[in-house]
Amino acid sequence: MIRLIDLVGYAAPMVVLLLTREMNLRALAMLSRVAVVILSIVMCLLPVLLPHLMLLQISALRLWDILTGTSGAASSQYANGPPDRSRVVRS
Repeated sequence: MIRLIDLVGYAAPMVVLLLTREMNLRALAMLSRVAVVILSIVMCLLPVLLPHLMLLQISALRLWDILTGTSGAASSQYANGPPDRSRVVRS
């Protein structure tokens, strides 16, 4: 009989193959990361747990960017503060 933790372990890598849209793929990647985190906690696999915890945060940020409509270019444009309006040439 297959245990629940075995199903989580099988589902983690296979779940990425299901969807193709970026938002769905990001959400699916987060679920996959959660499955790997659960599996690594139960099996005490610290070298697997730490990178997937970091990747889970990155996936969450990317999904948030998609859902809110902000992109990396837009957020990096204002990373150093608001744009300098003194150089704007008016006719």
